[in-house]
Amino acid sequence: MNNFRRTAIASIINLTLLGAGNVYADDSSVLEKRIRELEKRLQQLDKASALPNPSITTTTVTPEVEKLTRKVNTLERKLEVQDEVTTGNFQKQPVIDAGADGFKITSADKKHQVRIRGAVQTDARFFLDNNANAKSLNNTNQEGPDRFELKQGRVWLEGYVFKDIYFKIMPDFAASGNILPDAYLDYAYHPAASLLVGKFKSPLSLERLQGDSDTVFMERAFPTYLASNRDVGVQFHGALSKPGYKSETVAGPIDARNTLTYQIGVSNGSGDSGSPNNDAKDTDSNKEVNARLFGHPFQHTGYSWLEGLGLGVAGSFGDPNQQAVNNLNTPNGASRYLDYTKNNSTNPGITTSNGATYRVYPQAYWYAGPIGLMGEYVVSSQHLLNGTTSIKQDNKAYQVQASYVVTGEDNSFGAIKPLRNFDPLKGSWGALQLATRWSQLDVDNNTFSIVDPTKSASRAQAWTLGANWFLNSNALIRINYENVSFTGGAGTKTHITDRPNEQVFSTRFQLSF
Repeated sequence: MNNFRRTAIASIINLTLLGAGNVYADDSSVLEKRIRELEKRLQQLDKASALPNPSITTTTVTPEVEKLTRKVNTLERKLEVQDEVTTGNFQKQPVIDAGADGFKITSADKKHQVRIRGAVQTDARFFLDNNANAKSLNNTNQEGPDRFELKQGRVWLEGYVFKDIYFKIMPDFAASGNILPDAYLDYAYHPAASLLVGKFKSPLSLERLQGDSDTVFMERAFPTYLASNRDVGVQFHGALSKPGYKSETVAGPIDARNTLTYQIGVSNGSGDSGSPNNDAKDTDSNKEVNARLFGHPFQHTGYSWLEGLGLGVAGSFGDPNQQAVNNLNTPNGASRYLDYTKNNSTNPGITTSNGATYRVYPQAYWYAGPIGLMGEYVVSSQHLLNGTTSIKQDNKAYQVQASYVVTGEDNSFGAIKPLRNFDPLKGSWGALQLATRWSQLDVDNNTFSIVDPTKSASRAQAWTLGANWFLNSNALIRINYENVSFTGGAGTKTHITDRPNEQVFSTRFQLSF
């Protein structure tokens, strides 16, 4: 049998050598084809060798056959090496992904990633009962005009390098003056211990920490505006989970995936609703310390209706040296109701924050199925200086909001994800969320020894109705009606009266990816 096999191989290789010459010297693809043909013939001869065939005789293998055999073996190995190189190069190629979550480029080893995201918000606001009575207040900040506006136009980069160093650079092309809301680095070495540096949201107000595209209403409630918006500084933060459960690698300020999250940091301090411009430098060496603790006490307990309960408290303290004070406006209509530039005539000058300040923010939310509740309360204390007059101001605010997803999707602190995207030709209309909110802010009476009581209200109360129509996970239409009533803010200094209610109907079309 061995003699027969050697004879068959020798005969076939000799025939191939005579018929093909040197064609295979450099053409590996042709050689591969011929090898397959030779293997096929050998298989046929193996079958034939099982039968006796006296006509076949032993043939001596010639040097030419041995040479060709070595060349075939060499080219086979060359093909194997080429396959290994090709496979290795393919494994080194980055992974490019484009979808509803944005556009991502990830390295083959998954240690580096860049994600491109964006958000556009276009609004329309119409003031109801914007009559001569409101205009007679002699307050140019009172109501109106009706307007269309580009509320937000953001394109930003976020991702990570070397697996642990996360980053975000987010400009806003619709904003005036403050065109870089976020720009930071976050070294997430361990879920329980990460270091955040740069410009980011202050960890105080619960609603402020909700994503700008994820809020239930078009604008945030009164308590949010007693906290800093963004600030520049450094923050130590992390997350902990119950024993037996793994913490997320990167813990956000609100992270329902973890049992407990915390933040503690030091920042320049930007005052109520403040956010420094891109090139703004701090005006004094005093800094603000802020901290926050938020937990989900019933997570992983099996009580499904309580697992979405979150409780927390946040606070800050500082000692600014004549820091600028920001005026306060109504949430939806943006009408100014606390104006520090309109001074009491006996105290001319610029009002500043000068001395010890602190804020305390107890906060909570609860999400269970289609139901959502959120509430927070704040006490904000600061010392104000105007000319030679110095006062201690303690402002208080709170809000309670409730929402319900009519179409059956789960409610959440983030955006609602429709079970079926908007496609009316197929009988699909997306998801619908209805909501209501009550919010109130009380201004300390000491404030009116500095500001003009005919231009600033001592109390503002707002009730808001909202409907959110989620066309898909990225597109959303909002409709809000808000009615704000005031105590004070009009009349004369000898006869203070209440300014008229502000009634605003507003809509928004939003795209976020």
